[in-house]
Amino acid sequence: MSKKFNRETETKIYGENACLTLFKKRPEDIITVFLTKEKLKKFSAITKYCAQNKKAYHLVERAELDQMTKATHHEDICMVIRKPVEKNLESYLATKPASSLLIALENVSNPHNIGAILRSAAHFGANALIVADKKTASTASAVRTSEGGAEFVDVFETNDFKKTISALKKNGYQIVTTSSHAEKNLYDLKWEKKAVILFGEEGPGLSKEALSLGETIKIPGTDKVESLNVSVAAAVILSDYYQKVKHHAITPRFK
Repeated sequence: MSKKFNRETETKIYGENACLTLFKKRPEDIITVFLTKEKLKKFSAITKYCAQNKKAYHLVERAELDQMTKATHHEDICMVIRKPVEKNLESYLATKPASSLLIALENVSNPHNIGAILRSAAHFGANALIVADKKTASTASAVRTSEGGAEFVDVFETNDFKKTISALKKNGYQIVTTSSHAEKNLYDLKWEKKAVILFGEEGPGLSKEALSLGETIKIPGTDKVESLNVSVAAAVILSDYYQKVKHHAITPRFK
């Protein structure tokens, strides 16, 4: 790389959709672009922007990108970018949104699962993700897996899961917990406009303490497998909220 990488203010992202989405949403935060000559045409708008705004871009070999990203799924492009402005849950709640969907993850740290959840969250219009460590949601691997979704979902950090959920409840949020052993069926759930959905790590799932914080639901199925991958479960539940709340609100009614 052409200069020392500042880990405090900068980060790396890679993958076609992750880089293209960032370019469309906040191009001013691009610092340096690395890409192969094979992808020069595909990313011509990015290199043109860099040239016009005195931002560096470099043509490199794929092996260099492998080493730079420590991954083989970089899709021939890597960007060094400025980290977004830090946001917190308290400031978000102070805006008093009339409608809001949040996702809270207890002990979920796999970057591919988190990236997939961010992708579904963006697709179904979830507003934010709550995690114990924001770094798990901002790794290059999670951002790439989100396919651009990370640009549209805020990430808030909490060091006290129970306290955070209690604060959300006080702010009028419906608390929905998830378990493959629950009695209540997802499709029988009546959503409120403001809701937070809690997911736990695969295997153990949510802790007993977390389960006690809200109404517990399961995704019905054949029972041939014990449960779904956490990112798949999140997509199914987010889809149900979208269909019942958001889509219902924007669908015209005819008399």
